[in-house]
Amino acid sequence: MIVADSNLIVSCVLESEATEAALRLRRRDGDWAVPRLWRYEVMNIFATLTRTGRLAPGMAERLYGPLEDALRAGERDPSPASVFALCGKHGITAYDAQFVALAGDLGCPLYTQDKELLRKFPRLARPFCTRP
Repeated sequence: MIVADSNLIVSCVLESEATEAALRLRRRDGDWAVPRLWRYEVMNIFATLTRTGRLAPGMAERLYGPLEDALRAGERDPSPASVFALCGKHGITAYDAQFVALAGDLGCPLYTQDKELLRKFPRLARPFCTRP
């Protein structure tokens, strides 16, 4: 089991330099846990791409539906106490803390490309894509 952050999720459905690594991770470990926050973050990523003309509105909807179906069973919310403690101790946002806290609660790695999380949580956070 892993905790997948929103950029990992998006990398599975939108072609980028991280797509191959994201799909390889999905094949290797398909048991993904995610806080329900993923829905809003992914919607915001798609909305931003749509607003800037890099993604057609209809495509955003077509991509989101299957993601929702695939991740629904893995949705788990971390304890609020864990989220608040991480925010206070490490100076991270409550959004980021949701993913870190969930990984801590479940005792599994968080896969992310977020440099701050990789630096602050070396025991939990792992990159899913190494870039040259």
